[in-house]
Amino acid sequence: MYVTSFAADGFRNLHGVRFEPDPHYNIITGDNAQGKTNLLDAIWLMTGCRNFHGAKERHYLGFDADFFQCDMHFHDGRREQRIAYSLERGVQKKRKITINGVDTNKTGGLFEAFHCVAFSPSDVELVNGAPDKRRSFVDLCACQLHPNSMQYVSRASLLLSQRNAGIQNAHKGRIRRQDVTLWDAQLAQTGAWISCMRAAYIRNMAPLCSRLYGIMTGGSEQLAVSYRSAVYGDEELPEKPTPDLVQRYQERLAEHVEEDLRLGYTSRGIQRDDLLLTIDGNPVQTFGSQGQRKSTAIVLKLAQAYLYNEKMQRSPVVLLDDVMGELDERRQRLIYEMIEEMQVFITLCNPSSLCLSQKGKTFRMKAGILTEEA
Repeated sequence: MYVTSFAADGFRNLHGVRFEPDPHYNIITGDNAQGKTNLLDAIWLMTGCRNFHGAKERHYLGFDADFFQCDMHFHDGRREQRIAYSLERGVQKKRKITINGVDTNKTGGLFEAFHCVAFSPSDVELVNGAPDKRRSFVDLCACQLHPNSMQYVSRASLLLSQRNAGIQNAHKGRIRRQDVTLWDAQLAQTGAWISCMRAAYIRNMAPLCSRLYGIMTGGSEQLAVSYRSAVYGDEELPEKPTPDLVQRYQERLAEHVEEDLRLGYTSRGIQRDDLLLTIDGNPVQTFGSQGQRKSTAIVLKLAQAYLYNEKMQRSPVVLLDDVMGELDERRQRLIYEMIEEMQVFITLCNPSSLCLSQKGKTFRMKAGILTEEA
């Protein structure tokens, strides 16, 4: 998969950006706050996923812009496709998305059509941050391989919100306490599915992460990655849920309903799962140095790109936002080796910070305007 042309205008500070990237390496240079990251955000927008820096859609509009529009042509390994995405400013913001000229207001079609793997300095939050960041990461990775699984993730979120609302209404006497469990059967079905989906993905990811981290550290340290289910613990789960797993999930919800009513929210379920990361047996979040945490985050993203390429038989587009300049030659070399068959967009202030030279195109971003350098 690779982008053949990209245009953006009014997206944050981007003005009249239009370029044809190299199929392999694209280096975007420029001083800080010139729009390099905004360009990668605009490309990421075409995946239909939330901005990888956490921004909301309304923040995509430039301060002085009445609208933004992005237009991208890409080859998915089989055919050329086109995505157009625009948003108008106003009380009722008007969003328009088209895929190959067909209108759609939903981003699910984008998620199925175009896939990226993004690296940024904030990725260290996969290690340092709260468990919800790691859960979201695993769900994104797994759903890239099986897009139909996104319906289970969305449905689980909706059902959990409804159950929690029921708990609050029971507190206020609006519904009977036993009515809180009305959502349990459906929540157990989706929760068991997601538990198995996450466990299966981590089973494939874990040995790859261990190998990559060993290469990165010269074999001096060992990284272990595992999935901890709040319902099933460390149990080995199948790829798809069995009736027994669904029943056990529902029983776990029922067992803790009184506790949930006391706490005011659902205390058991996939919303309490976590990804466990250890180096030489010690939790990285607690005992890892800043360098170890950063290396762990890079390895997780590399494994994501590798597994996608292996499973889908086509590579994702790779976005490296201001990360290469901070890495030594060994880490840069590992990244290059893992993504050498993929299209890559690299942003950095100083091109000399790249230890390895690669053939491709170089662009310069200044005040939101992109120009290609000879």
